[in-house]
Amino acid sequence: MIDQQTKLLGVVGQNIGYTLSPAIHNFSFSSININAVYLSFDIKEDKFKKAIDGLLEVSLGLNFTIPYKERIIEFLDSIDDRAEKLGAVNTTVGRRGFNTDFEAVKTLVKERIDSLEGRKCLIYGAGGAARAASFALAELGCTILLVNRTKERAEELADRIRGYGYEAKVTEDCHEADVTVNTTPDPEKLPCHGSKLVIEFVYRPVETTLIKSAKSLGIDSINGIQILVRQALYAERLWFNNSVPDMKVLEYLYARKLVW
Repeated sequence: MIDQQTKLLGVVGQNIGYTLSPAIHNFSFSSININAVYLSFDIKEDKFKKAIDGLLEVSLGLNFTIPYKERIIEFLDSIDDRAEKLGAVNTTVGRRGFNTDFEAVKTLVKERIDSLEGRKCLIYGAGGAARAASFALAELGCTILLVNRTKERAEELADRIRGYGYEAKVTEDCHEADVTVNTTPDPEKLPCHGSKLVIEFVYRPVETTLIKSAKSLGIDSINGIQILVRQALYAERLWFNNSVPDMKVLEYLYARKLVW
């Protein structure tokens, strides 16, 4: 029940009617008896400045998705070192910025592969999710290969990665790699033959072409819903120092047929 003590949180993006974030967080809040409500705020780019100032003032915290993970930074008082490195924020606590996408990818990968030192990682895309995946995998020892329709964006990200002492380059071909990552909503067919791991950020459908291909080849994979849930629960730990287990949320989403 919403009352005067209820904390307001939400996700900010554009064209986000599909988002599962409210379902994930409101279920989690209810499960651990947190008096909070989580809403979605679909904001057009020309209204962002006016809307975000108000939201930052009245909310305990927010999540940010396409196209605002980079734009939000100028409205914040501070961002942590990780978000500074990535140049992207997906979670705020008041006017402080963080990036839980990074931690989600890094921990999910470490649960599956002991070492990626010296391995090649192909990342399709150059936006906020690609930044998180790139730095997470670079920290684990991978050389980053970037493919993006807008080459300038990929070059900018490669320069940023190299600026922190990691190896990265832009390529025009989807070379086979030890790890294959898709961060775009509509990629061309990505090769994953020879990969040890496939990572897919798209979560509707969960069984994307890339995930199906990986399964048919016996390649381990991390799907978009696993990433979404993991980063969401890391955000909750920033807001409340508490969260439910990943599996409990995943079981809820599948039981309610919110993912397929």
